[in-house]
Amino acid sequence: MRTSNASRTVAKLNDYMDALANRGYFNGAVLVAEGNKILLRKGYGMANFEHDVPNTPQTKFRIGSLTKGFTAMAVLQLQEQGKLRIDDPIQIYIPDYPNGDIITIHHLLTNTSGIPDYPSFPNYWKETMRLYATIEQTIGSFKDKPLQFPPGEGFSYTSSSYILLGFIIEKTSGISYERYISEHICKPLNLVNTGCEDGRTLLKQFASGYSICKGIIPTEYVDMCLHVGAGVMYSTIDDLYLWDRALYRDDLIGKHVRDQLFGSMTSPVGSYGWVVTEQSINNKPRKRVWHNGTMNGFYVEFNRYTDEEIAIIVLSNINLTPIDIISQCLAKIVMGEDVAQPGAIQPLDTAPNTLEKYAGIYSTAEGNIDSLQADQLTEALDQLTIINTPRFAVGLFYDTFYRFGIDPRSTVVVTLEDNRLYLFMQKNKGAWFKYELIPVSQQTNTLNCVTAHIEEQLEFHTDPDGYLRLIHFDPAGNRIDAVKLTAEIN
Repeated sequence: MRTSNASRTVAKLNDYMDALANRGYFNGAVLVAEGNKILLRKGYGMANFEHDVPNTPQTKFRIGSLTKGFTAMAVLQLQEQGKLRIDDPIQIYIPDYPNGDIITIHHLLTNTSGIPDYPSFPNYWKETMRLYATIEQTIGSFKDKPLQFPPGEGFSYTSSSYILLGFIIEKTSGISYERYISEHICKPLNLVNTGCEDGRTLLKQFASGYSICKGIIPTEYVDMCLHVGAGVMYSTIDDLYLWDRALYRDDLIGKHVRDQLFGSMTSPVGSYGWVVTEQSINNKPRKRVWHNGTMNGFYVEFNRYTDEEIAIIVLSNINLTPIDIISQCLAKIVMGEDVAQPGAIQPLDTAPNTLEKYAGIYSTAEGNIDSLQADQLTEALDQLTIINTPRFAVGLFYDTFYRFGIDPRSTVVVTLEDNRLYLFMQKNKGAWFKYELIPVSQQTNTLNCVTAHIEEQLEFHTDPDGYLRLIHFDPAGNRIDAVKLTAEIN
């Protein structure tokens, strides 16, 4: 990249991220680099809102499933050392594991084992994630569950497989997973701000995680010991950039073994701990090696465009943040494609009582609930409106949906509180968020809104039959159409 072009790119990257941060759409840290040249390296917003501690490039974030790339590297190192083979059945290392004679390490690495994903179990959010567990106990929570498909005959993303890999790393190396990652990956690469979180060790400059329920709230507690091998790690944008550069070299494993990490774009299941796809940017196909990660209050994504040696690292400690869209926009800017910045918000003055008609339960699939009377709809909406933060955080609002026979998967709720509208809906990874709708313009039978905390648009309008509908657009341009439920259309 020529100096003049580089300067323009740096300015555009800064302008884009500053616009997001200034409008409250991003809170975290970002690093963008091309080869050995860092184009953007900056923290935004707060690492801790309670104590007004800002995010910086040195802030540590939970990185969730980015841990899987480190786990895969450790497995390939152990293969290179002759301590295991990728094609080994796991019964060699876990003799009593059901179907361990037909499930291989390769199946675990590629999410083709058929083992169900333990964080998706019904009691995970309310109970399991909050309790300390050894790696053996975590394995015990899913080992007797039936396989989703015969090993090697399907694909289903599952963190359970990487828990098993964490155990195999400990079994074959003779040391703990945490110690192995530290001694064989972090120390050789000088990743001084990367490691495994146990919740019982003081970590300086460590961000707190947050969610959204009307405003920013602390996330729910999770005992990180539950996620060894799958999501237990923390890092910084600086350390992840060092990790990126190391993946082009043979510092940790030889090239012939390293190539196994990234598989091939011709197979969706060929890579180990990473996803390899093709993405069109500026009218050109680009090889994209990437993974994202979530962990209570954190949402992160690491994109590597390996042909151009471009790294896009986006770490956020607010889990509503659309880091996938932000990452893609940053990549487009680096590769010369124009990206629109979020516009200024000019709230519309609304008189009291003019917003009442928009509050309600909206269905994306008409006829998805049993017949409800008007008073039942009112009661359901009232209960969803008065949800306090603790009940929201542990998912107790589901009781209201189920009590009235409402399918939450095809439901959007709009509440009115203190003359403010709030959108209550499912977002990334199936999590529910409640965030403000800000009216910005109004015409006959139409009200246009934008949202707080995330760059979205929503339109209310009355259709020719007199029913109130909403149209919701997320940052990716995905559209949701829903109709307000009334006693007449249930």
